[in-house]
Amino acid sequence: MIVPGSTVGSTSSAVSAPQLASRVRRLGGTGVVAIQALLPGGARCESIPGQAYMSGRMLAEGTRQRDFRRLAEELEERGMILSTAGSWETHGLALDALAGDWRRALDWTVEILLQPAHVADRVDWLRSQTEAEIESLADRPEVRCGWAFNQQLYSTHPRGRRLQGDVASLQRVNAAACATFHLQALQAGVVLAVAGDIDEAAVATHLEEAWGSAVEANGLETGSYREAVLPLPIPSEVTEAGAGRRHVALSGTDQAHLLLGHLTVPRSHPDFTALELLAVILGAGSGLTGRIPMRVREQEGLAYTATAQTVSGAGLDPGHLLFYVATSPDTVGQAEICLREELARLLADGVTPAEFDQARSYLLGREPFRRETAGQWVRLLSEAQIYGHPVDDPAWRQDNLRALSVAAVQEVASRHLDPARLSTVVGLPGSVQDRGGG
Repeated sequence: MIVPGSTVGSTSSAVSAPQLASRVRRLGGTGVVAIQALLPGGARCESIPGQAYMSGRMLAEGTRQRDFRRLAEELEERGMILSTAGSWETHGLALDALAGDWRRALDWTVEILLQPAHVADRVDWLRSQTEAEIESLADRPEVRCGWAFNQQLYSTHPRGRRLQGDVASLQRVNAAACATFHLQALQAGVVLAVAGDIDEAAVATHLEEAWGSAVEANGLETGSYREAVLPLPIPSEVTEAGAGRRHVALSGTDQAHLLLGHLTVPRSHPDFTALELLAVILGAGSGLTGRIPMRVREQEGLAYTATAQTVSGAGLDPGHLLFYVATSPDTVGQAEICLREELARLLADGVTPAEFDQARSYLLGREPFRRETAGQWVRLLSEAQIYGHPVDDPAWRQDNLRALSVAAVQEVASRHLDPARLSTVVGLPGSVQDRGGG
């Protein structure tokens, strides 16, 4: 259900700024309610690396009515769970509560969104925590190789850098920077999804009234608010850097990490579903199925971990083909030959009818398990709003998968997968020179 008065499915709204696009779904008998509120923008639109990540995390650090301690205590008293985050495309919060507390949960969601405190000492504390997180991630060889791979693929686009920023950029993310980014994102609108054991009409009415009252009380409809901050920067187009090769020197490991891939398509692309199916054929399914794990693990015995994706990280910006193998330094060259040969074989010989049927059955079979909980439903509702496709509609998803054919999938493979475009990152232990991979 789309909330009446929202910016979706309605010609008028009780709220003029910031605008609210809301979706509500009843899940009877669950006894819980899940809320997700997202502000589009994210790290792809930030002016300081790490600004979106920090702005999202700061939403748990108190409001102008409740400091972080009081907020945490009152949430705990009601058995509510608040999660906040900043990602490449959004920052925001998720709030889980008992169904009987849905009004309070919605009110607190609105309060957190429209009255975040952005207290300086909490920003300083969160910055220190994020720096420690970056340091911890840098100790993981597969993460460092992944950072290098993203840099190789996305070049100067924001998707080519670390989501958390780095130590130098985080020093510029102070309370004012977080507050400014949050206001910029509010001006771009809010996506809010609610799912659970609730009455859809009652939730819609309450949310419209609570949002309108809060916006008016906070002066967010005034011209001064609109002029207070500039609009979010428009991210540059993603342009592929071209096939390249990069080595990352790793310490404290006896394993090599190999990544190959190139850019593919964003979520809204008409070939996205066919590429998902190709990913399962190549090795994105469960167990040992797929050409890549079968060749690298079972036939060649080169690695325990061998996976494949075709639209990894796809969203508003293009995702990418990704082959990943963790193997011995002595066999990394052989593993790379296997990956390139399997991609070439897929394009030359095509997809078999048996592979096609198995991959489509796998994707159809997992769909019900993606719609079991209120939390899963709010994520689907939010994605439907952000990407403009009804991914929350099981029939729409099934129809898209059933409309595919072996010939159509093979045509998509020829159009979007290209061995000549593969970029390569190799992480090796020892004295291999690190050419910027860390």
